[in-house]
Amino acid sequence: MSPPIAMARYDRAWPLAGAMAAGLTLLALGLLSWLQGTAFWAPVNASTQIIHGPDAARFDGVDWAHTGLGVIINVAACFFWAAVAVFMMRSARKGRIAIAWITGLGTAAAAGAVDYALLPRMLRPGWELVLSPLAVIAALAVLGVGLSLGLIAAHSIDADRRVAPRTIPAVAGASDTAPEQAPPRSVPATGTFAAVSDQPPLSEVERLRHPAPHVIDQRQQRIDPAGKVTGGAAPPDETTAISELERHGR
Repeated sequence: MSPPIAMARYDRAWPLAGAMAAGLTLLALGLLSWLQGTAFWAPVNASTQIIHGPDAARFDGVDWAHTGLGVIINVAACFFWAAVAVFMMRSARKGRIAIAWITGLGTAAAAGAVDYALLPRMLRPGWELVLSPLAVIAALAVLGVGLSLGLIAAHSIDADRRVAPRTIPAVAGASDTAPEQAPPRSVPATGTFAAVSDQPPLSEVERLRHPAPHVIDQRQQRIDPAGKVTGGAAPPDETTAISELERHGR
């Protein structure tokens, strides 16, 4: 069984959808109340009618008993409906933006139907005590927009994580510098060079008998009738030896 998409995960989509819905809904309630000429916090205060009764809608101030408790009630309701939206996304196989909008707005419509058609008057949000029916519908629409944006945000974050390259975690205690490279292994000499390197240095006589490849072999030089050595002048010792050979030959 494949894991659920990001929009259907409670550890990702639910916090985002609940926070988006709560923030936008509280802001929309305040603005709608202000546009109607009532206090900004009046709809939030009216949500405490479950405790203070209908008189909560007449309180225009800000205190913990009305405003603080009203914020908690509305935020809790938004997170409840966010959980419902995430649960509805469980049937979706792909995280598409259109599905997120349909789910978010559909959840808000279900919230309005439950709050104002099924629940008793004392358990309603209390918005209707301050706002007009059109303003209540607008607030519910903003709730749906917040839920949809939260689902879309969860999908976008999950897509970015899958696109981002994975980094190899550093091992604890490992040095940040590059590891030292092992010195290159020396290749043993082979052939002529190996034989030369393994033998002791040659004496002067052996160098004359076995000259190196880049040294002219003086033994192969020939003497012309004029008594000169071809291929360059010979060393003093070799010239003396040649002269002695010529004298004894004569």
